[in-house]
Amino acid sequence: MSAKAKVCFVAHNKSSCDLVSRQLSVFLGQYIEIETWCVNDPVRESVLDSDIFIAGSQPVYPRIAGLIPANKKILIAKRTLNTENLDEVLSLPAGTEALMVSNQEYTAYEKIELLKNFAIDQATLYPYWPGNTSYPKHVKVAITTGHRVVPPEIETIIDLGARTLDLLTFVELIVELNLPREIINDISYRYISAIIKLAARLLKVAEQSQKLQRRLAVILGTVDQGIIAIDEEEKVTVFNPAAEKMLGFRCQDILNKRLDEMLPEIANHVIDGSILADEITTIGNNHYVINVTPIAGESDSISGMVVSLKATREVQELETKVRRELTRKGNIAKHKFSDISGTSNEIVTAVAMAKKFANTGLTILFEGETGTGKELFAQAVHNASSRRNASFVAINFAALPESLVESELFGYEEGAFSGARKGGKIGLFEEAHTGTIFLDEIGDASLEVQKRLLRVLEEQEVRRVGSSMVTPIDVRVIAATNQNLRQLVDEGKFRQDLYYRLCTIQIEVPALKKRRQDVPDIVAFLTRKMKYRELRFAENALDYLVNYDWPGNVRELQNVIKFVCGMVGPNEEVTLAHLPAYLSKRPIISEKSTLKIPVGMEAAGKDVAIVVSEFARLGALDPLLGLLSELKQAEMFGRAIGRQAIAQALAGRAVPCPEYKVRLWLKRLEAAGCVTAGVTKQGSRLTKLGDDVLAFLDASQ
Repeated sequence: MSAKAKVCFVAHNKSSCDLVSRQLSVFLGQYIEIETWCVNDPVRESVLDSDIFIAGSQPVYPRIAGLIPANKKILIAKRTLNTENLDEVLSLPAGTEALMVSNQEYTAYEKIELLKNFAIDQATLYPYWPGNTSYPKHVKVAITTGHRVVPPEIETIIDLGARTLDLLTFVELIVELNLPREIINDISYRYISAIIKLAARLLKVAEQSQKLQRRLAVILGTVDQGIIAIDEEEKVTVFNPAAEKMLGFRCQDILNKRLDEMLPEIANHVIDGSILADEITTIGNNHYVINVTPIAGESDSISGMVVSLKATREVQELETKVRRELTRKGNIAKHKFSDISGTSNEIVTAVAMAKKFANTGLTILFEGETGTGKELFAQAVHNASSRRNASFVAINFAALPESLVESELFGYEEGAFSGARKGGKIGLFEEAHTGTIFLDEIGDASLEVQKRLLRVLEEQEVRRVGSSMVTPIDVRVIAATNQNLRQLVDEGKFRQDLYYRLCTIQIEVPALKKRRQDVPDIVAFLTRKMKYRELRFAENALDYLVNYDWPGNVRELQNVIKFVCGMVGPNEEVTLAHLPAYLSKRPIISEKSTLKIPVGMEAAGKDVAIVVSEFARLGALDPLLGLLSELKQAEMFGRAIGRQAIAQALAGRAVPCPEYKVRLWLKRLEAAGCVTAGVTKQGSRLTKLGDDVLAFLDASQ
């Protein structure tokens, strides 16, 4: 089992730390280790070792941002009031005036809003925090959440206890740590149960007032799960609109009726006050996820039960929506270096250099033609760095209109321009905080955008469009281009200072035509990925792919393999007929030979002439001469030679010929009667005809 993630909660006081620590332990204790830190205490070494930090409030964030490692993620907690401790507030006479006390102005107003959201308005509340002198001095009641910083004239203090984490913070933490999404169902159900209990207490305090009944209806109407509550006599007391829609009953027709009479399928799950979590049940022809929780009465008795229902279809749709949203944002790097296929010197050099600088944090500029895999390299670098658990955010300058680039990169404030989203929008640089931002096709960025980019890279801070405030960021930058940036600088189309800032590390991603020997490896990788099996290629089909001029590079090859996978049948060999028709309309780049077709072919003998002519047609006279020479030399020393040794020997002769090509040429020579193939590990040997072909080529040099 992998090590637990370490989560540190940071707050101003110990009571908040202790309560949230217990809450995290209850819900996530089996997945995480919990550390707490009061910001006024010295920073312990064990705190700095945490994987993720939760700031207890907005004011806590700037207190800790500069003290913890820059590569660590900080969440700002959303907090809510502990509903179990609201009885004293509920019992306040209508019209009571009270101070809402906190140690910060921001959180004082926040707590007032929380009480309003719970439909608790018995008291008129005024915010108070240390240093505030404008509060009404005649008020004698103060409501706190564990704070004792109350004015001296206060006579009655109602302490609600420290605030707990809101459901949204748990969801954010679960997503960040990639924990099982089922946990969210359990936590959300407990929050719903707490709301139901609070609503029941509101009704009791207000003596079933029509006003609070309407508020309860609003609360239950906003929940997309079906909620059914029964009392100790198993009579239905709550039946929300979502339950009506799911089950086909009207609320007025089922209230105060026994559950086993109206919905026996659900009543079968409500047994002896037992808790039921995430069971699947069938009602009619529909399937639902059902949860059952008892309502505790006085003296630990059971005063009723709460049942929640959610259609399994909706659960599946929600999961799909989450996956689509994550994919749409593009904030996940999917590829690693193991996804880069090939053994050519060009690709091996590029991969080695990228690996070497992956964990340095330096800016990397990938250069190469369209379709060579520059973003694949960028994602691999991110996943090999210490930022691998943070966001990978990509932007393509060639795909965005000029008018949208700045707002996408840097974000904007509400009202910054016509059509701006309400509340503003976070920019991609802020989304990539503690992670990596990939600036694709950087050569297409305008000079104005380049100027702002340079400032962000130099200062490590961003300013949203329409804002006067700057936000510090910690982002690793990787850029890519298919243009010659040096030439663009000379032409005045690219800023020289930005060019030198981006090209700290320059890595060229080679075009496919410069590493033809990698084509078979890439084909094998892609077919396994798409078909989950190897495809068998006829020699002439694979040879055609190797020698094709791939103007679209690996991306074009990937599309061709997708086409082939759809064309070829089970156990069928891939032939030229399975390749896209357009390939035959583009030129084949054949290997250049330093040998010309020898003169005097007619005097060489018919069989020799056929072999030489065939290899001349294939542009392979150099490999032919080298291959036959190596076989002859091995024979002189009384030994055989294998394909791998031949390939290495040809490389020493400055005749590049990968092993798969050696195999192809040997098969052609064997078919022509020039060599005999030995059994396993015995290699190949020349025949009389092979000797004659070699002698003819030697004499023709």
